Amino acid sequence: MKRKDILELKKRFKKYDATFTKICGCFVNTEKNILLDFQEQFYNLDEDDNFRYLEIAKKTLSGKVGNNVLDLSFTNENGEINNKQDFLLELKKSKLKDEAILGEFYQSIISNFEYEGNYLILLFHDVYDIISKTSDNFKLDESEEVYEYVLCAICPVSLSKPSLSYYEEENTIKSRLRDWLVEPPLNGFVYPAFIDRGQDINSVIYYTKNAKDIHSEFVENVLGCIPRDTHTIQKSVFEAIVTGSVSADEEEANMIYMD
Repeated sequence: MKRKDILELKKRFKKYDATFTKICGCFVNTEKNILLDFQEQFYNLDEDDNFRYLEIAKKTLSGKVGNNVLDLSFTNENGEINNKQDFLLELKKSKLKDEAILGEFYQSIISNFEYEGNYLILLFHDVYDIISKTSDNFKLDESEEVYEYVLCAICPVSLSKPSLSYYEEENTIKSRLRDWLVEPPLNGFVYPAFIDRGQDINSVIYYTKNAKDIHSEFVENVLGCIPRDTHTIQKSVFEAIVTGSVSADEEEANMIYMD
């Protein structure tokens, strides 16, 4: 997976460039109960809502490749498609219109995503008509391939901090009402992966905000993929090996590691 593939997708997540056909999701509370689920045609969204959702989609492809954005492979045996991969293919083909498939997908995340707070599961469906390019990246008019995919984002939902606020209609200062705010995504994915300007049904683009914890339980049990260590995790493991084996003196071990 190359950085330029990620950037090509992200740059389309703008008001007049985005081609998302549908968005749906569900709000999950701390008891792992679904309090709300919804489906919307993306072009029917209010302008402000459209902007906020596009920002979430962008965040799901943000950070460094190999650290926050990982190219994951499925746990296939003998080259056969596994059950999780087959389900993701069905999710994509459904164009997020099949309520039974959506419900099964939500429950799979709820059962396998370890998070103590409230969160919002979002799913976007998109069809990208890929314009062919010359060797010097000059765009041509004809389409080279149609890339259909789903993007998923899991966003924490937390209560805003208590504070004072100015109420214009009453012309007064008083405590503001606390709101439930949707925060940037913790984790997410794009399937199929976008590799070398085309789809790869055997890979998933996976996003993790925290490079120290990729939520392996989600990767294995929801996506059916093989977890990968991020650069941050690799560095921590290497540091522990070096400092733990070269010297009993902590300061000396750290100096050797830095060298």
